[in-house]
Amino acid sequence: MSLTVETGAVVPSADSYVTLAVYQAYGAARGWTLGDADADDEANLVRAYDAINRLWVYRGEQVNEDVQTGEFPRYIIKNRFEYVAPADEVPQRVKDAQCELAYLIQGGLNPFATIEANTTGEMVKVGPITVDETTTGTGKPRLVAVEGLLRPYLLAGAGQVALTRG
Repeated sequence: MSLTVETGAVVPSADSYVTLAVYQAYGAARGWTLGDADADDEANLVRAYDAINRLWVYRGEQVNEDVQTGEFPRYIIKNRFEYVAPADEVPQRVKDAQCELAYLIQGGLNPFATIEANTTGEMVKVGPITVDETTTGTGKPRLVAVEGLLRPYLLAGAGQVALTRG
């Protein structure tokens, strides 16, 4: 398997933001033990690329949504009426996020797993607020290292919904 890397030039059929060598150097700098075979590391990078492009909503717009397979490069919106010139490269933080996520996937994380809602079976009342099993969270794990790196590009913060004034 060979990775097709998005460089910021809108590479058709890209499946990664980083090369295998970049991922291996990133991991080595952090003392990680990566996969036994390059093919395993490449598969983890592709899965991380898919997750970065499907699990979060980003500010701005893709440079060419008909050609590019990922969310980056992007036009960044300065305000409602003005665009900043498109990035001609993938931000380093996005590349680092892909490396972090690939390593978590190697450790057993499935970023696309279906997660059942947490239920306590109990009702808790604190003042005027009542929480019962129908209002508890989904139990979806937060990927703090990845979200921290992607934060400048996200449309809304973690656990928040983007709102627009009408």
